[in-house]
Amino acid sequence: MKMTKKAMSLMLAATMLGSVVTGCSSSKGDTSTPSTEGAGVNNGEKVELTIGISADPVEVDLVTQQAEAYMEKNPNVKLVVEPIAGDIWEVLKTRMVSNAEPDIFYMDIFQAAQFIDAGKLASLDDLFTPEELADFEPALVNGFKGQDGVLYGIPKDFSTLALYYNKKMFEEAGITPPTTWEELESAAKALTKDGVVGLSLQNGIDRVQPFFYSNGGSMLEDGKPTLNNPKNIEAYEFWLSLLKNGYAQTPQQLGVGWDGDAFAGEHVAMTVEGTWMIANLQEIAPDLEYGVVPVPQKEQPASMQFTVAYSMSKSTKNPDVAKDVIKFLTSEEQQKLITDAGRAMPSRKSSLEAFVQAWPDRKVFAEAAPVASEFNYGVISSTVVAEAAKAMEKLLLDSSITVKEAFDEAQANIDKALSNQ
Repeated sequence: MKMTKKAMSLMLAATMLGSVVTGCSSSKGDTSTPSTEGAGVNNGEKVELTIGISADPVEVDLVTQQAEAYMEKNPNVKLVVEPIAGDIWEVLKTRMVSNAEPDIFYMDIFQAAQFIDAGKLASLDDLFTPEELADFEPALVNGFKGQDGVLYGIPKDFSTLALYYNKKMFEEAGITPPTTWEELESAAKALTKDGVVGLSLQNGIDRVQPFFYSNGGSMLEDGKPTLNNPKNIEAYEFWLSLLKNGYAQTPQQLGVGWDGDAFAGEHVAMTVEGTWMIANLQEIAPDLEYGVVPVPQKEQPASMQFTVAYSMSKSTKNPDVAKDVIKFLTSEEQQKLITDAGRAMPSRKSSLEAFVQAWPDRKVFAEAAPVASEFNYGVISSTVVAEAAKAMEKLLLDSSITVKEAFDEAQANIDKALSNQ
């Protein structure tokens, strides 16, 4: 695939690493066709591959366990798990300039289009049959396909958004968890008292997007970002009214780092967050009694999904073995480790059923998968998020500007950036 000038300049502009890094591993011999999930991948020659992942300790432990399981089945393959600290995506871009990236690495759905457009990811189209691929949530798989229809990543897990609520506060107020926008506004208003705010809202597209879709809007049409869709504008007017009326506040207004801190500290009665907040609450507010329900809807149910896949470097010297490793890492057997960990949800439908059985309190997140839109706006995803954030911040601070004016201005900047690709 031809690398665009924009993508190439982005990679060349990345700050070079201060230390020497090891490039994609080489082998002493040719590899054979991929096996079925790690049941023998070469002709006896020693092969070493690196797997680049985030430096989160839990992630490192999980992937290390999986790598060890693979090596036990394939003694001639050595897998080196490489935690990448800091901004993993910028590190990967920098290393790709000299083809020094790991053989296999995490790929976020938000970043995928940019890496695909740069021509740095290898095709994984032949990794699964259509029947096998059908076991993965369709929206997750689609997020890692290029404009050419080729698959460049196999999703390993995902999270969705839902509404967390403080059970004690709701019981004392004599109200039930909201299911509609009208009920959400009513509950937020009733619970805003005695130093508590009804709702904490992270004022960005990565939380408001479900409201766009629930109102019949969208963020992509024919591959083009559509922030200023009239239905999106209408949805954000509702969102903004909650903030302007004082029934909701942003984490910054509440003096905390994020929604999780506001909810754990009982500064708010509700917030819209993902599966990841459960682990946070277990750690910093283990005695807090809370519930989780779907994001309140208007015209239709909606949520948002965040996912990470395994992708393969186009520069790897061992593509067949690397593919076999990815197939193993995303197998139903290995997704059981994700289920057991309970932090994110497994990407396979078959494994998701086991996840719900193991973690019944997280069923709401799993059930949101079919109605969850992607956190992905193509090759200019970063620009879309940045322009939306500027527009939303401006609207929060300046009442003289309408949502349509702010969104139209942001859309013009988005369109300009897209035309420069």
